[in-house]
Amino acid sequence: MKKNIFKLILLSLLTAVMSLPLAEKIFHFSVSKLAALKGAYVKPVCPQLSWKSFFNSELQDSLSLFIESDISNRNALVRLRNQVAFTGFHESPNKELVVGKNNFLFEKLYIEFYTQRVWFDSTWMNKRIDLLKDVIDSLKKNNVDLLIVFAPSKTSYMPENIPLKYLWNHERDNIYKTCSRMLVRNKIPFIDFNSYFISQKSKSIIEIFPRGNAHWSYYAATLAMDSIAKFMLYQLQIPLYKHKWIKTDATNKANYQEGDLAITLNLLKPFRDGGYVYPNLVITDSANCIRPDVAIIGDSFSWTLIFTYLPQTIFSKNFEFWDYNKKIWSPYSNDTKNIDELDYKKELLKKRVIIIVEGGIHYNDIGHGFIDKTYELFHPKK
Repeated sequence: MKKNIFKLILLSLLTAVMSLPLAEKIFHFSVSKLAALKGAYVKPVCPQLSWKSFFNSELQDSLSLFIESDISNRNALVRLRNQVAFTGFHESPNKELVVGKNNFLFEKLYIEFYTQRVWFDSTWMNKRIDLLKDVIDSLKKNNVDLLIVFAPSKTSYMPENIPLKYLWNHERDNIYKTCSRMLVRNKIPFIDFNSYFISQKSKSIIEIFPRGNAHWSYYAATLAMDSIAKFMLYQLQIPLYKHKWIKTDATNKANYQEGDLAITLNLLKPFRDGGYVYPNLVITDSANCIRPDVAIIGDSFSWTLIFTYLPQTIFSKNFEFWDYNKKIWSPYSNDTKNIDELDYKKELLKKRVIIIVEGGIHYNDIGHGFIDKTYELFHPKK
């Protein structure tokens, strides 16, 4: 008798769970109040019936995707599945995201770059550096200085947290090592934050790369932006506004880009991270100082530098970010501009300093076409 009662209770629960989505649709209520899923996602639309789509199975496939996307509590079910995969099997639902040791998250492409699974030709890179030297000289004649900045790479900084199955190549980080050596050997104005933060690793109590980050932390970018300002002051002899940072206590509440990988896991429980530090910026002296016209050209690591608000404070209101050398973004404008629609040479020569910032998978793609494009400005093909 007890066995039959247990089976009846189990059957009732199963029936209730299976009926819940239909009941929510009919009576317009929702059990789950979870936030929408994060990440790139295009919601399928209800397909239109046609003879062609019916007989080639397009209709059935599209309808299946639409019904699945429109099911009640889908967000909760997806988060539950992801939580089981992450907690129980130490896996990410995203194939391009790797869960490393101690729950440090890595983008797979960065690991492939670190282990040199991506193509790299050092001879070709040498030629790029030769062109770059010419570009620097040409810009200098027009009173424009160029500075190359390498942001740190999470894989270079903490390879001990990469799962062993991905470390197929014993000769690692060769692309970074080769490119940085070339820049130093050719005396290119260059700041290597990858090397710097690795050298300070045992001394720092603050995470340069929090567990859930793809990019460097706000605190690391603050140190970097401060160093860039000092380079401009002492090496380029540009009298910038003097400033200082007031350190604040660490917090578990992330701002800006912090936790940019963790949110894409879409877990039921919040991803455990923390130790975020957001120093306050204070200008100490502006007498006999200038705010130069500056452009940052680079990848997504540049945004964290911008979010320190030091560029907006010590650079002029002509400060711009040339995102991947394709779109121009300004903190003083609501619109972005397409670089191809502008006079590239005129825009370049407006600036006093060009800062090229590249992260862990772009060390061999300095400026994203900037070198060739600028070289051709001063050496047009006949």
